[in-house]
Amino acid sequence: MKRRDFLATSAAAAAGSSLIGCRPPETAGAATAASGQWGPAGDSNVPGLLGPAHRAVWGARGVTAAADYYASLAGTTIMMQGGNAVDAIVAASAMLNVSEPYMSGIGGFGGFMLIYLAEENRVVGLDALGKSPAASSPETMTLDDFAAGYKAPIVPGAFKGWAAALERYGTMSLGDVFEPAIRLAEDGFVVSRFDEIHTNGDAAGKLGRFPSTTRVMFPNGRPPRMGEIIRQPDLAASMRRLALEGADDFYKGEIGERVVSFLAENGGHMTMGDLESYDVTWKEPITTTFQGHDLYAMPPGSCGMSMFQALNIMDGFDLANMDLYGSEFAHLWLEAYRLALIDDDRYNTGKEDVEIPVDMIISKEYADEQRAKIDPARIASFSGAPLPFFGTTSLSSADRWGNAVAFTQSLVSGYGSGVIAGDTGIFLNNGHTFGFVLEEGHVNHLEGGQKAKGVMTPCVVMKDGNLVAAVGAAGGYTIPQTVGQVITKLTTGGMDIQLAIASPRMCLNRGGGRTPIPEDSVTYLEAGFPPEVYDELEDRGHYLAEPGNPGGVQGVYRDAETGALAGGSDPRRDGHAIAW
Repeated sequence: MKRRDFLATSAAAAAGSSLIGCRPPETAGAATAASGQWGPAGDSNVPGLLGPAHRAVWGARGVTAAADYYASLAGTTIMMQGGNAVDAIVAASAMLNVSEPYMSGIGGFGGFMLIYLAEENRVVGLDALGKSPAASSPETMTLDDFAAGYKAPIVPGAFKGWAAALERYGTMSLGDVFEPAIRLAEDGFVVSRFDEIHTNGDAAGKLGRFPSTTRVMFPNGRPPRMGEIIRQPDLAASMRRLALEGADDFYKGEIGERVVSFLAENGGHMTMGDLESYDVTWKEPITTTFQGHDLYAMPPGSCGMSMFQALNIMDGFDLANMDLYGSEFAHLWLEAYRLALIDDDRYNTGKEDVEIPVDMIISKEYADEQRAKIDPARIASFSGAPLPFFGTTSLSSADRWGNAVAFTQSLVSGYGSGVIAGDTGIFLNNGHTFGFVLEEGHVNHLEGGQKAKGVMTPCVVMKDGNLVAAVGAAGGYTIPQTVGQVITKLTTGGMDIQLAIASPRMCLNRGGGRTPIPEDSVTYLEAGFPPEVYDELEDRGHYLAEPGNPGGVQGVYRDAETGALAGGSDPRRDGHAIAW
């Protein structure tokens, strides 16, 4: 059987089970940039695990887009009570800690936040990634320790990031914004199909190793099923205490001491000294221009640099006259990103004592040099060096005053380390997996007390001094690829925020961690591309793969003329945008 015939069969089978297919059945709807339309013929062809895409939601006073309905509801409810976009994003983050516990939370690896301040007409960045415990080293850890268990967590940055953003730019207290999440933790959340999927299979095996976790997540002695209710009274009690005492109680006080003691009792090596020495950092975003828009992203430590490099390369092609769902665009995008990943692996790190040539890498001149290496007719051979990656949640908000936030945060893999820290109810991350390698001489070689590297890539889009959008994605190594494609559809394809998010995407398979990504590496293409695209990409030398899940995007958009707000939420995840 020819490879392309095999892929067609695989995609048809995948579509029948509501998974993302590589090659769609012949009835799949085509997408064109010219019309700005994308129309799948049926639910089985809609990308994602969960069926049909939503429409964009519109409002005049506030909007929250998150990967979970409870979280979007919490964020927008806070704005209805007078809060701003920052208050909303922290309320939504707190809710995700309860209702999407496998992706983020108080014990999370951390994340990156971009805040557009309308009154000052500027964008500020918050680096809330965690750091490795002082005792972490290649001598004290193995790759198995990275993945799960009591040594897997790095110092959590998430909660300190929430508190710092709220203190500097919010208008409400932790108690105010935590209250909806605390109530849900006490009353229980209903398990969705997406929750069930993410708590079974490999995740169930990981969680089943830790009694403190199974006591909470397997209340009936097994992984939960859709429609069942999970209550988290321990987490509710911890959140109520943190709402009263603030971040210091986690990093210097009782909750932190309980977390550290539990880990120590089970062979972990995080200490109170590690927690006490941790802090978040406010940073100036990096910027570039793309298709007449100004883009803002976080500096290295995030993957904003590689996304900008790829977009700068693409900016030199005639995108306005290119079909964004044609093989020409797909080939050029994939090649641009293969080039960007080489520099990302060579230079990008969260370590603060490493000099990175950011200005050169995101310059238009360097993009011109890189663009010249791309053969429009064939995959090219690029040179470079190696590295690995993983998973996450993203959320965005905008308010009536014109402020907007894009925040991407993570536990890293699903359920992080798999460990709930004793009776605190708090899931702990497995940040070593995400941010470090054991390879001697690599820029992200594991050292104690070092800031991790993340792939989270929130982005703020401006045009003529006006806010256009705030966008972010989940999805491990696919994140910068995903965000870059959504930005292209918004700025070049003229799509609304929901269509830009829901329409089919592609991504390089980066899971093996080798760079340059080999020419025989697979590329994921979702169902929904025109059928001829698959043949034409294979003719250019691309190896197309069966289902992949290229990220989960949440975004908000602002109409410059009316000030109206729109939210878009990815049908590949369990989310909804809610506006008022």
